[in-house]
Amino acid sequence: MIKTYEEAKNKIFTHDDLADYELGKMINAMIFLENPLKNIKVIHIAWTNWKWSVSKMVFSILKNAWKKVWVFTQPHLIDVKERFLTDEWYINEKEFIELTNRLTYIPIKLAQFEKWTLLAFEFFKERNVEYAIIEVGLWWRLDATNVVEPTITCITSISLDHQNILWDTLEKISFEKAWIIKSWIPVIINQQNKVIEDIAKEKKSKLIFTTKKVKTNMLGDFQERNAWLAYEICKYLWINEETILKWLQCVKHNGRLQYLNKNILVDGAHNEWWLKELKIYIDSIKDNFKKINFCFSLKKWKNINLITDIFWIKNNYIIIDSQNMYLENTKILQKQFLEKWKKVEILDKDDILELASKKEDELFMIFWSLYMIWDFLEFK
Repeated sequence: MIKTYEEAKNKIFTHDDLADYELGKMINAMIFLENPLKNIKVIHIAWTNWKWSVSKMVFSILKNAWKKVWVFTQPHLIDVKERFLTDEWYINEKEFIELTNRLTYIPIKLAQFEKWTLLAFEFFKERNVEYAIIEVGLWWRLDATNVVEPTITCITSISLDHQNILWDTLEKISFEKAWIIKSWIPVIINQQNKVIEDIAKEKKSKLIFTTKKVKTNMLGDFQERNAWLAYEICKYLWINEETILKWLQCVKHNGRLQYLNKNILVDGAHNEWWLKELKIYIDSIKDNFKKINFCFSLKKWKNINLITDIFWIKNNYIIIDSQNMYLENTKILQKQFLEKWKKVEILDKDDILELASKKEDELFMIFWSLYMIWDFLEFK
C-alpha cells in the first residue's frame, strides 16, 4: 500500500518499460476499469507544437462558461500534479496517492505514460467531469490516449521534432498524427495537409480548417492562430462567441513567452518552427533593450546549429549550467558552440538572475528546454 506522495510518484516514474507501448494493453486496462471516460466529452489534441497553448485556451473558455472541465497535459514544469489540471486547481496529493494505489490492481504491465494516462482517466471519472481535454503524448499512433472516443479532435501543428526517436519526414509525422482521427468525428486543423485530408476523407470525418486569427492575452503572433483553433473547438461545443472572445483574454499558461519580471522572459521553444516564431517576437521587441542575452541549455540529441542559424551573432549567448540528466553537458555544449561562434559564457540560474537585476536595460531570454525553464519558474 502506497502511503506517501513521494512513493506514489516513484511508482509512476518507472523507467524499466518506457518503450513498451501498444494499444492492446491500454484497451484491456480500460475494459478492466469499465471505461472511466464513457460519460465524458473528450477533446483530443495532437501536436508538434502548441498543444499546451490550445489546451489552456479551451480550458479558460470552458471553465468560465461554467463547464466542469479538466485537462490531462504533459510534461509538467515543477510538480507532476500540473499534469492534472482541474477547474479548481491541480489534483491534490491525497487523490494522487489513492489513484496510484488503484492502478496497482490492474493485472497488466503498463509503461510509464500509460500509467499517467489511466490515472488521469480515473481522476476524471472520480470527479464526475463533463469535459476532458486530453493531450496526445509522444507516440501518437501507439499513444496511450489514442483509446479515447472523442467528441472532437484537433491537430495543432505538423513539423519536425524528436527525430532521434520519432520520424524524419513531414509525411511520416502526418501519417502518425492522423491516427487521432476517428470515424465521423470532426477534426480541426490550421494547415493544409494531403495525408491528413485523405485519411479524414476515408474515415468520413469532417475537416474544419482554421485560417483566421483572434486576439488573446498570450504573447506572439502565433498565439492568435492557436486562439482560432480554440475558438473553433468551443464553437463546435456550442459555447457562445461572446464568452469565447472574453476568456481568450484571460488564459494562464506558464513557460510560453512568459515574463518573470520586466527583463526576464522564458519560452519553451525547442525546434526549428518554434524557434522561428520566437525570433519573430524577439525582433518585435528588440529595440526596447540595449542588448539581448540568449540563455539556454540543450536537451540531449538536439541540434545546437538551430540556435546559431536562426538567431544573430551580435547578441550575447549564455549556456545555463544545469545538472539535469536530460540536458547536454555544459562543457560539451560550450565546445560545440565555440566551433561556430567566438564567445559563450556558462552561468547558473542564480548568476543569471543576479545579472538581470543589475542590467535592467538588457533582456535575458531563457529558452530551449523545459527541463531548464522549470528552475526559473520555481524562482517566480
